[in-house]
Amino acid sequence: MIKRILAVLLLLLFLCGPVSAVSTTLTVNVFDNNANYDPVSGAHVVITKGTVTNTLYTNVNGAAHFSEVEYGGVYTLSVIKSGYISQTKTITISTMPRSESVYLVSETPVSIKITDENGAAVAGAVINIDGKASGTTNSAGLLHVGIEKGSYHLIEVTAGSYDPYSSSQYIGTDQTSLTIPLTTSRLTPLILIYNEAKLPVSGAAVYLNKKIAAYSDSYGRAQLPTCTSGNYTLTIEKEGYVSNEQALYLTSADPDIIIELAYAVVPLTILVTAHEKPVSGAIVYFDKTAAGLTSLNGTYTSNIKPGTTLVLSASAEGYTGTDLTYLVRADTDNKVTLTLSENLPTTFIGIAALGIIIVILLLILVTAGKRHRTKKSGKSRSPASGRKDSL
Repeated sequence: MIKRILAVLLLLLFLCGPVSAVSTTLTVNVFDNNANYDPVSGAHVVITKGTVTNTLYTNVNGAAHFSEVEYGGVYTLSVIKSGYISQTKTITISTMPRSESVYLVSETPVSIKITDENGAAVAGAVINIDGKASGTTNSAGLLHVGIEKGSYHLIEVTAGSYDPYSSSQYIGTDQTSLTIPLTTSRLTPLILIYNEAKLPVSGAAVYLNKKIAAYSDSYGRAQLPTCTSGNYTLTIEKEGYVSNEQALYLTSADPDIIIELAYAVVPLTILVTAHEKPVSGAIVYFDKTAAGLTSLNGTYTSNIKPGTTLVLSASAEGYTGTDLTYLVRADTDNKVTLTLSENLPTTFIGIAALGIIIVILLLILVTAGKRHRTKKSGKSRSPASGRKDSL
């Protein structure tokens, strides 16, 4: 009889196909591992099976309820809560429903103190632990952090004029404090000074916090004296250029500092002459556009940016001139002379033309007179010639 029942069951299993997985529920209860085992609300509870992950947060009773978990399945359970040491473990859904209790151990804060080389507190130091920002030290150089004990942690510190700190530190199980001394940064910045034409500027004065620090060489380089990281006012001055002043925060990680000086305007003086004498009231042109009139001494002055190329010309009543191309430079006095040629007066031209006409008429009359005399002389010789022939 039993054999027949088993045979029927086997047949039914064969006809129905594979049996689908059975689902059940999982409740994770999270408690504080203190004397009262208080429930921990807001804990991050994660269960993972293969590539499937489910996440919940515990309620006010410290419970997280997962539905549709696989009976007999093996899951990775992780519980994370700020201020507590995270826990991860493997569980098997061996009962229906399944319940699992997790007891979190509160992290005991560790006081991290940041000092300088002399042991003085460094306020405002930024501390990162294991790649995550933990906070900034107070006026006493302290920051209290929750950190897992009995393990190594990567601690990174950055602060003002100090070299960055990065080191793996072991935090003992009973450790409550950690002191980290920082080293003051020492650097010798190199300033590279160029003009708008991308050419090096030599002899430029370099000031650091309003005090002369260096002069640029023929390559435009100025090596500053050794200083510490921090905020500075950098000023560059050179005749013929606009003074350059800027606020800088210098650190040992900074590359060379490149400064571009803008040209200052310089005077361009135009002297207009004719017959080696100055011409007042002449119109001066820059690139075919009227710029102004010459003074009584025949000069016109304008402020022009060095590196500018201009087509200069001038004109005045009774005079003409030619164009002159000129490059304004910062290292010269930029004085240019434009020479005008005097125009021939119209009356003079008229008189000359009339004279030419009179000369032409005289030549015509002279020529005509010669021809007339030639004819007369020919007629007077004809009878004599006839008489000679008759003889």
